[in-house]
Amino acid sequence: MRKLFNIVIFSTIMLLGFNPGAYSTVLNSQFISEQVKNSIIENLKDKYEGNIEVNIKSIPYKTVEIPDGKIEIKTNINSLSTVSIVKAGIYVNNKKVKTFGVRAEITIIKDSVWVARDWIKRGETLTSLKKEKQEITLSPAKLPGRNFKPAQYMARRNIKPGEVIELNDIQALPTIVRNSPVSVIFKTPSVSVTIPCTAVTSGKTGDFIKVKSKKFKKNYTGKIIGKNLVLVNI
Repeated sequence: MRKLFNIVIFSTIMLLGFNPGAYSTVLNSQFISEQVKNSIIENLKDKYEGNIEVNIKSIPYKTVEIPDGKIEIKTNINSLSTVSIVKAGIYVNNKKVKTFGVRAEITIIKDSVWVARDWIKRGETLTSLKKEKQEITLSPAKLPGRNFKPAQYMARRNIKPGEVIELNDIQALPTIVRNSPVSVIFKTPSVSVTIPCTAVTSGKTGDFIKVKSKKFKKNYTGKIIGKNLVLVNI
């Protein structure tokens, strides 16, 4: 009778989902915060020059209970701002066991920055820039990245000499610039014809822009598929 009773108790425990020793490691908020911080720095250091500082504003747990094994915390940031929302995951033996979000204040201390050498007018390419020794603290959301190439950008506004270049001040050069000559491919299911036109609007690859045919005295709307190349499906 006693043996039967023990079997019933054991079966009940298993049905309730109790697995002795399955959850035996407890992480506190201080450990989690430090690991999240280290992961953010690791993710950003290849993209930005300078000393990256991270201040974790909040952790949603005081403690987290996880299985035994190799612990790793990975992070992902969809968009950077003064205070960024960071998605974090706790992994044990490469298996995700917990996901949560944290608020993190991220700044970068740089000892050199891009500055304007001369006046740069709105719409001009950033050919007049130089690197200058200057310690500055900024959110990475405002800073050009490590692989920044000035010649591929133009000014959104007038920039005065000596002014530090921030992302809000610039934009990528369009693939096609307004009033520039373009080749337009008119395509049907059975044939395609290419004629010279002029871009009426600017845009980057994938954008739809208007073009004008001087020969036919007509405007068309097409998709930019390459440098000075527009596709019009008929």
